[in-house]
Amino acid sequence: MVKKVRKTLLPGSVQLHGIMGKALTKTVENRLKKVNYRELVDVFRNRSENDGKWRGEFWGKIVRSTILAWKDTNDPELLKIIETTVDDLLSTQTDDGCISTYPEEKQLQGWDLWGRKYVLAALLRYYEMVKQDDRILQACCRMTDHLKKQLGNTPITDYGLHCALPSSSILTHLVKLYRYTGNESAKALIDCILKNGTSYLHNIYIAAAQGVPPSEIATSKAYEMTGCFEGLCEYLKDQPDELYRKSVLRYYEMVRDHEIFVTGTGGLKDNNGEFWYRGAERQTWQKGIGSLGETCVTVAWLHYCNSILEMTGDSCVADEMEKSFYNALLGAMHPDGHGWMHRNPTPLSGAAARATVREQISGFGGHDCCLAQGPEGIAMMPEFSFKSCDSGLVVNGYEPADCAFTTPGNQMAKLTISGSYPCSGEVKLQLQLEQTERFALKLRIPAWSKNTAVRLGSEMLTPDSGAYFILDREWNNGDEVSISFDMSIRTVKDPGGSDLLAYCSGPLVLAEDSRLADSTGAGTFHICKEVNGITLCDYASAGNAFSPENTLKVWQKSE
Repeated sequence: MVKKVRKTLLPGSVQLHGIMGKALTKTVENRLKKVNYRELVDVFRNRSENDGKWRGEFWGKIVRSTILAWKDTNDPELLKIIETTVDDLLSTQTDDGCISTYPEEKQLQGWDLWGRKYVLAALLRYYEMVKQDDRILQACCRMTDHLKKQLGNTPITDYGLHCALPSSSILTHLVKLYRYTGNESAKALIDCILKNGTSYLHNIYIAAAQGVPPSEIATSKAYEMTGCFEGLCEYLKDQPDELYRKSVLRYYEMVRDHEIFVTGTGGLKDNNGEFWYRGAERQTWQKGIGSLGETCVTVAWLHYCNSILEMTGDSCVADEMEKSFYNALLGAMHPDGHGWMHRNPTPLSGAAARATVREQISGFGGHDCCLAQGPEGIAMMPEFSFKSCDSGLVVNGYEPADCAFTTPGNQMAKLTISGSYPCSGEVKLQLQLEQTERFALKLRIPAWSKNTAVRLGSEMLTPDSGAYFILDREWNNGDEVSISFDMSIRTVKDPGGSDLLAYCSGPLVLAEDSRLADSTGAGTFHICKEVNGITLCDYASAGNAFSPENTLKVWQKSE
C-alpha cells in the first residue's frame, strides 16, 4: 500500500540557542553555503569516475545535510541552493534511468552502488521535507528500475566492497521508495537484500540475532554495517517481524556495550577508525588499535539510535544520542564550522591532538567523507530535541530553545526553554498558548541524573531517572516547569578493566587540555571542573585549537 510522508514539526519550528544551535549556524554559514554544488554534480554529468573511488557519495551526503539544515532554519538561501542543485542533478539522468558517476563499463563495481544510494537518500529527503514533487519520485523509480535491469538475475548482495555491505545499505531508501510509490523493482531489491542478509559472506541479520559480535560480522566495517541495520529498522515500520526486531535491538545493544567509546563514537583497527573491533574495551589502549572514531561512524550511530528510539520509545537511547551529540560529534567540528575531523583524537588515554580532514581524493575539491557527513549530525539536533506525538510533545533536549508545535487540539503553541544546559542543570520550560488545553509533555530524565527535581507551580515532583516523565494535564498560557538535573561529577571505569578513569558532568565528558596548564585557552571552554586536583574541561572544547601543540586526554590514572 502506498503511504504518505509522516508528519513532523514544520520547517523552522525549532530554534536552538545554545551550544548545538550555535554550531548549526556556523556549519551552515561556513560549510554548507560554501560548497561548490555544481562540481559535485559534474562527476555525474561526465560519468568520469573510472578509478573505483567514491566521489558519487558527496552530492547525496552534502545535499541531504543541507536539506535537514534548511528544515531546521527555514533559510531561503539554503532553499535556493537545494532547488538549484536538485534540478542540476536530475538533468544528469540518462534515458535509461541511470544516475551514476561511473562509466557504463564500470558500473556496479567499487563504490558505484554506494554513490547511487546517497542520490536516493537526498532525493527522497527532498520529497519528504522540501516539496512533494512527482518528478522526484519518478526519477527515483527510473533509477531503481534501471538498477534492477542492470543486475539481472545476479543478487545486489554480490556487488561492491566489504562483502556488499555498502551496496546493501541502499535498503533504507528502497523501503521508503516502495512505501511512497509501490515500485516493483524496489520491492524485488528489498526482498533480495533481506533474503541474503545484505552480504555474500553470511546473513548479518541472523548473525546479530544470534549474538555474533559486530566485530565478527562480515568485514566489521562499522559505518556501512550500521546503515544495513538502519535499513532493517525502516523495513520494520511497514512489516513487523519478530526475528528482525530481535536482530536490530540486539545489534544496538552489542554496539552500545562493546563498541562505543565514552565520548559517544566508535570505530578503530585501521588508520581511519572505521571498523568495529571491541572498541569499548580497547579505547584506553595506546598501541595496536589503529585510530579511534571515524566521524562517519558517529553520525551513522546517531541515525541508528534515532531509529531505535522511534521503535522503542526508550529514553535511554536518547541518552546515548545526547552523549554523541555533545562530545564526539561537536568535538569533531572545527570551532568555526568550516572543517571536520575524520579520525577522532587518538589515543584517548594519552596526549592526542585534533586535526581537520585532508583531501581524500586528489583533485576533487578537498572533499572527505567525514567533512560531508559531519553537518548531517549537527542538523539532526533540533529534530532530536523535540518530537511531536499524538498526545503532545516529547522533549529530549534541554539547551536554550524555542519550539513551535501544534497541540492535539490543533492550536499553535510555543515551548521556550531557558538556562545554560548542558553546562548547568537548571532549566526552565514555559508554555505559550491561546486556550487552555489538556495534553502531555514527555520530559526525558537522563539515566545519569540520579537526583532530579521538577517544580510545577508550587508542587515539587521527583521523577525517575532513565525514563520519560509525563506531565499530562491542562495547560494554561504562561505555565512554567522548572527542572534541576544532577550535574555532579561521575566516574566512569574503563570497560577494558584497567585502573584508568574518565569523568563526566551531565552529558559532557571531561578532558585535560594542554592549554589549561598556563591559561592560554582561557575563554575557549564551555565548562571547567576541578577533579582530584586536575582542571578538566568539556571534551568538545579540549584540543579545539586544532594544532599539534594543543593536546587533550580523557582517561586519567586513578588516585
